[in-house]
Amino acid sequence: MDAIKVISNRESIPQSRTLIEEAYRKIKNMIFEQEFIPGQRLTNKDLSERLNMSRTPIINALNRLLQDGFVGFESFRGFYVRPIDLQEVWDAFGVREALEVYAVEQAIKLNDPNDMIALEEKVREHEKYRPPHYTRKKFLLDLDFHLQIALLAKNRILKYLLRRNFEHIFLRVSLDNYDPGRMRSSAAEHRALVERMKKKDVLGAIEVIRGHISKARENVIKCLSDETINERRDATRL
Repeated sequence: MDAIKVISNRESIPQSRTLIEEAYRKIKNMIFEQEFIPGQRLTNKDLSERLNMSRTPIINALNRLLQDGFVGFESFRGFYVRPIDLQEVWDAFGVREALEVYAVEQAIKLNDPNDMIALEEKVREHEKYRPPHYTRKKFLLDLDFHLQIALLAKNRILKYLLRRNFEHIFLRVSLDNYDPGRMRSSAAEHRALVERMKKKDVLGAIEVIRGHISKARENVIKCLSDETINERRDATRL
């Protein structure tokens, strides 16, 4: 049975959309929390036991994750968490830059003092949480800040696309090797961006957001490189 057949079967199985959505959300969250790591198989039996669900909503959820690009499928192997490669990182960050530059431009154009107050609150929430190393919670606070800018742009589709872009990049990247120093520099960049937006300095704000995204991309690429080195080191010990 190939991946195309697996996807087509999804439409022929009568199933509660609520259960499928729940399974989809929970499996994606387990990948995010690294309960499943890139390359690891996702079996119906294991997921059924973990989620206390029948296999039908789980197979539908896996098909949806397959279409979204978060998992892969191979004959005789089944579903697995799809690893992210360097080209995919470059592509995703390129899209993110285009989305966020547009979001910043629109947010400044529609400048609302109350909106800026809400954005500054997101900055404070991000700065207030200071773990010793980069955590999933820190990532979510960072995401909230960027989604708030999309919200200021008054564009729900933009917010949706930006969230999906963040998920596409970070869902399958281990944060173990993420530079903790980026937490401090990232917070400073957030504040610098807000200040330029408050002054309606479009060019200055775009320069800050592009630099911010470039540094984030470099850090993710370093994480992937470190993971590869660690995997090779572990392999030589076997």
